[in-house]
Amino acid sequence: MRPELFQAAVDTLLTAIRVEFARGTSAACRRTAHLLHSIDTTISTEPVQPMSSHDTPCCLPDSILELLQTVSPVPTVTGIAALTQDLQWHESARSHTPYSQLIGPTGLIKHQSFRVGLFALIPDIDYADHAHPADEVYIVLAGSGSWSLDGGPFQVKRAGDIIEIPSMMTHAMRTGTTPALTVYSWNGDDVSLDHYRFC
Repeated sequence: MRPELFQAAVDTLLTAIRVEFARGTSAACRRTAHLLHSIDTTISTEPVQPMSSHDTPCCLPDSILELLQTVSPVPTVTGIAALTQDLQWHESARSHTPYSQLIGPTGLIKHQSFRVGLFALIPDIDYADHAHPADEVYIVLAGSGSWSLDGGPFQVKRAGDIIEIPSMMTHAMRTGTTPALTVYSWNGDDVSLDHYRFC
């Protein structure tokens, strides 16, 4: 895709993502929507780097590509499907799942104190309890998965559902045979991985 078309497509996608976060009620959702509206979204000339040096480049698995072709109540999915081949994806060494950083210190759009990206939970994944200083919000865009917050029971979340996770709250995710595609944001005083830990 030509650079100017790619920039326009990313801007359109970020606008749709901002609308999704604006539906949330938490301070983290409001902060994310505000930042998406106010920051410079010019794509950096510096290459995208993984969030962790242990993460590796990858392609989206067939299960997620198939999910992008299904009908979702969340309009954002259409914009993602159009950009799938142009976005850079990495497999997390922590969760063994693919992600694409749209905004962040090493993302497509550089920002030192804010992260937004796409995170795919492949089928039959079990992402163990973990915590980090950043306030985190997930919005399920397609498919379904289950989240456990603060040691509580797993609750199924489907397209359109918002999961709000305050700083240092323990949380875990898992899927069954159906994968999930989400958009996430990290914001707050520390969006680094320096104090990320499994519990």
